Amino acid sequence: MTAVRWWSLVLLLGGTSGCALGLGEPCEVSTDCPEKLICAIPRGEGGDTTRGVCDYPLKQENERCTVASDCERSLTCSNHFTPGERYGTCVVRKQNGAPCFMDRDCVSGNCAGASGTALDGTCR
Repeated sequence: MTAVRWWSLVLLLGGTSGCALGLGEPCEVSTDCPEKLICAIPRGEGGDTTRGVCDYPLKQENERCTVASDCERSLTCSNHFTPGERYGTCVVRKQNGAPCFMDRDCVSGNCAGASGTALDGTCR
């Protein structure tokens, strides 16, 4: 078997494939994920709270983000507040009366009047 075909087979069967190795793999709370990944347990009512998938940890305040869900639940991504901005940093959610893009941008969890396409809502 040639070296090219051998490496193709290794990659196809899930061998060493670079940075994605382990990402999205099933895990349990007591099972370690590969370095720099955590066992993320889905949030929600009921269900199994011991099983999840290996994922990147949520980002802390002032760390770079591209979407609000990159950040810890008490934070949002600042790129929501600058139209056209792709990257931002994780920031504290906005207080009532502040402009917002989506519910997650507000401490209250309510972004009234938001279209979801512009910074046109108000935290209530």
